Amino acid sequence: MKRISKNKFQKNKNRDQKQPNPVILALVLTGILVWEMYPALRHTAAANAGALKDSFAQLERQQQQTAQQFSSAAVPQNISYSVLALNTLISEPGILAETMRPNPPNKLPATVAEAVRRELSDSTGIAADKLKVTESSGQSWPNTCLGLAKTDEICGQMIVEGWRVVVSDGSQTWVYRTNARGNILRLEKKLVK
Repeated sequence: MKRISKNKFQKNKNRDQKQPNPVILALVLTGILVWEMYPALRHTAAANAGALKDSFAQLERQQQQTAQQFSSAAVPQNISYSVLALNTLISEPGILAETMRPNPPNKLPATVAEAVRRELSDSTGIAADKLKVTESSGQSWPNTCLGLAKTDEICGQMIVEGWRVVVSDGSQTWVYRTNARGNILRLEKKLVK
């Protein structure tokens, strides 16, 4: 029988110690995959953080107004705004959705409008400053191709929040579909007026 040398045993032991825990590795890889596959989550998270910051400032102003209305003895001076905000969000059902919106409903963000004008300008040669957004509306598209899949194109089957944007140069009109950030654009159809 062959005897295993101590040196070979040490190498095997070290190799086992260098292996990552499979559960932790799976969690890290899943996180990376989610981060790449759902960029809208990153955008929403950043927008939500900004909305919460604004709501804290609004709560602070309300507290100052209340303090002015009542005597200083009746209103506690040290209020935890995070607890106050959480209590407000829980006690008023509709306020959470309103607080978390980065943009008023059906108001096209300027970055999305600029992306559409730039894309149309690049494809047609018309100067971007001559292109005007005439209509826009928030939409929920059925897939990552915004409902306009090309032949032999594979689209992720998930609801994509975005915009339907109508752009005109005064004589022609184009209809674009975008995702919420405006980094995915699809020309719906070209209308001649």
